[in-house]
Amino acid sequence: MGLAAPQLMQLTLTNRKGTIERNIAVDAARKMLLTREMSQLSSEYQQRLSNKNIAFFANGQYSKINYNYIMGYGQDYFAIINNTRPLKSNAQMILTDWKGQVVMSDTYANAILSAVPGAALNNNGVGPAFDEDYIPAILAALCPNNMLDEEAFRNGIAEHTWSATVHNTLSGEVTGSTNVNTADYLNEKIQEIINFYYPIFQAAANNGWTTEYNQFMTNNDDYVSDSLTSGTFQLASVNEYGQYDPEATLTYFITAGEMTTRTDSDTRQEITAWYEAEKQRISEKESFIDIDMENLKTELDAINAEMESIKTFIDDAIKVFNWGG
Repeated sequence: MGLAAPQLMQLTLTNRKGTIERNIAVDAARKMLLTREMSQLSSEYQQRLSNKNIAFFANGQYSKINYNYIMGYGQDYFAIINNTRPLKSNAQMILTDWKGQVVMSDTYANAILSAVPGAALNNNGVGPAFDEDYIPAILAALCPNNMLDEEAFRNGIAEHTWSATVHNTLSGEVTGSTNVNTADYLNEKIQEIINFYYPIFQAAANNGWTTEYNQFMTNNDDYVSDSLTSGTFQLASVNEYGQYDPEATLTYFITAGEMTTRTDSDTRQEITAWYEAEKQRISEKESFIDIDMENLKTELDAINAEMESIKTFIDDAIKVFNWGG
């Protein structure tokens, strides 16, 4: 009975020693994974820093390119006639996919579908060919206004008069009324809308169109810029017949000063902040593992010392009871 307790203790310590050594091995593997994660993080950080985005310059600052800048602001045609948002200087520059189809927004697609008899999208989101003669009706659907109907976009406004009250410039008293004809003013604004939108729909009529990228553009502000960089999207310049200029590549528009590739300083700061946060997260994990490994090694040293002491005790006890010696 005298040796039973020490031997039981020896077995218990041996079992615990095995558990500790296994946990130390697990911690070592976790540290190796963190080392790989840190290496991947550094690579991704450098990759992000080297990435370029496509930008345009307006109102004294660079802004990342987006669908609105290239293709207009949908039904917000007042942005075009009032210049309330930055607009591209080259109305002939339009956005296409790698197959040459004009990239259409849902707003534009709905205008086409409402104006073109029997028009429908197929399962791939690609619209049918439509004749250029439909464009005035499409513009009227795009710009709902009681003065901007199909006839206005086709032939202009012959006359638009309204009665204005005449005031005395000194007293302010009403002195009568007069008819004011604003046809010239309205026709000028209609022409501004036509100048901007016409190349888009003309190119679509000539080359086909698609809405399959709308979800991606909606969910990712960088999608247009990234797609121009990767080649998924192309910038095209169309002539008066809606045909593409084969020389009008992204480089062409950059050289012309209408686009630029750059890494924005604000983006660089944002990327660096992300990198530092991720690096801190990994460092905290590594510190926790280091503390755990240190505690496990301390316990292992204590167990080894205890096991050595018990072994010595058992050896001495066996010698005492070694009657044949």
